[in-house]
Amino acid sequence: MAGRSALGWVAGRRDEGLEGPTVGFMDKMRSMAGGVSPELMRNGILARGEVLDVQMTGMSVSRGDQVATTKQVCNVTLNVIMDNVQPFQATVKQQVPVLILPQMMSGGAVVAVRVDPADHQNVAIDFENEPPTVTLAAGGPRSGSAAELLATGEPARAVIIASQPLGVRNQAGLDMFAFQVTVLCDGHLPYQTKMGNPVPDKAKPLLYPGANVPAKVRPEQEGQVIIDWEAAVEEFSHSKP
Repeated sequence: MAGRSALGWVAGRRDEGLEGPTVGFMDKMRSMAGGVSPELMRNGILARGEVLDVQMTGMSVSRGDQVATTKQVCNVTLNVIMDNVQPFQATVKQQVPVLILPQMMSGGAVVAVRVDPADHQNVAIDFENEPPTVTLAAGGPRSGSAAELLATGEPARAVIIASQPLGVRNQAGLDMFAFQVTVLCDGHLPYQTKMGNPVPDKAKPLLYPGANVPAKVRPEQEGQVIIDWEAAVEEFSHSKP
């Protein structure tokens, strides 16, 4: 009886004494090798990650000698955008497949990420999923007052050079697009600028290079351009073929 009690106590102490350090050691080793917590990948919130910087550590992981399976361990700095949360930066140390590394390093890459809801600095890139479309937080850096600019800006024309969806929506549920436009405003020299604008669904057919649409601007402030989509749709619906 006493022997069994002693054995049970020793076994219990063995489990208690080794489980924590063993798990901690394995987590540390996985982190050093750029591995990702399975729990984070299962339970983390899916969000968008804009790649700001990629630094290779010089460590690589591969299975066999096939290039397709080789991964570079990198420190990746991300601008993370979650639903209704102010964007924030996080840096992850993670294995990146070499076949997509050039795309990651080319600038402007966007990836899906998993975010620990209890610790927003605990982030991992999710290479298995597409970046989700998320809703910007109210008052965020990309959610300036379009209504104010429409009401108080100078009338102008914006000629669309290029546009692309940003994968985010504003608080009104409108998809945000990035634009490069030429601005034509009376009393000012023509100039080109880039900006983000919300676009209603009915105006999306007007998103083609060369479209000349009404806008409001503050010429002295770069990027302060808002396309008046209501006026644009009205104008094009009454134009002669």
